[in-house]
Amino acid sequence: MFNSSRSFILTLFSLSALFLGVALAAPFRGDYAVTGTHGHGHGHAHASANAKANAAHVAAAQNLTLSVTPRAPLEKRYDNARFTYYDAGQNACGSYDNGDAYVIALSSEHFENGAHCYKQVTLEYNGKKVQATVTDECPGCNGVQADLSRPLFQDLAPLDQGVIYGTWWFD
Repeated sequence: MFNSSRSFILTLFSLSALFLGVALAAPFRGDYAVTGTHGHGHGHAHASANAKANAAHVAAAQNLTLSVTPRAPLEKRYDNARFTYYDAGQNACGSYDNGDAYVIALSSEHFENGAHCYKQVTLEYNGKKVQATVTDECPGCNGVQADLSRPLFQDLAPLDQGVIYGTWWFD
């Protein structure tokens, strides 16, 4: 595969540059994709096959290009969220939730004056995931706390627990 130690070293250099680009992009946590490409240049005519191979590897290393492009962000998860339950009914989104609905009331901070009305969220508690719809605001909740409709809460834990701590995120 390698005709000389020099071509091996040049190939390692090319791969190292690519991995360095990936490592530098790691703090972006999925917001960017790093791709590496290299061109295959044409070396000058040399007397031996080794010289041609070395010239091609030098050209490839010189034409190495790293690009960083935006990618869809990962969903934001809200861990250690305090979940309580309430009796759903008339909601802050302007509709009425029946007693069977899997709905959630978010704190004012996350409700954002109705900006998230009818958006889907996933809740997770003790390894169980359940989907719900944002339809209400919980003025007594702070930060990532949320009120869950009775059937939603009951799908995650018995009502007599009253308060549980889990994770939620927008779908």
